[in-house]
Amino acid sequence: MGWFKRRTEADNVALAGAREQLTSDDVDQIRFLLTTKKTVFAVKYVMDRTGIELKHARDLVEDIRLGRYVPPVGDTPVLRRPGSNLAERTRALKASGDLHQATALVVSETGMTEVEAGLFVGALRADNRQDG
Repeated sequence: MGWFKRRTEADNVALAGAREQLTSDDVDQIRFLLTTKKTVFAVKYVMDRTGIELKHARDLVEDIRLGRYVPPVGDTPVLRRPGSNLAERTRALKASGDLHQATALVVSETGMTEVEAGLFVGALRADNRQDG
């Protein structure tokens, strides 16, 4: 990705459409390919799964690599109870074993990267004591 590269509206539309087609399992597979230094295979995987062109597939893989993309989670609804803060809701998801949903919740509400949100979720204790 170049220093002064800007995405056009058409690029954003193509990337949004591709993101909708990827499942959590697809993103996990892409991350695996990236961690094993197989970026070319990750780009090809995105192209095969979404049908987008090379340029957009590279951009999407780069977003995943940099933690700018969290796949949508539709299985488990995020409940907002009056008086519950982000840490309490995240702690409840962590206690139920749904770490992916907990991380997605933190990213969506704070703007943290996926890595930062994962560290936040990992630092939360299971009980209601002050985290620190």
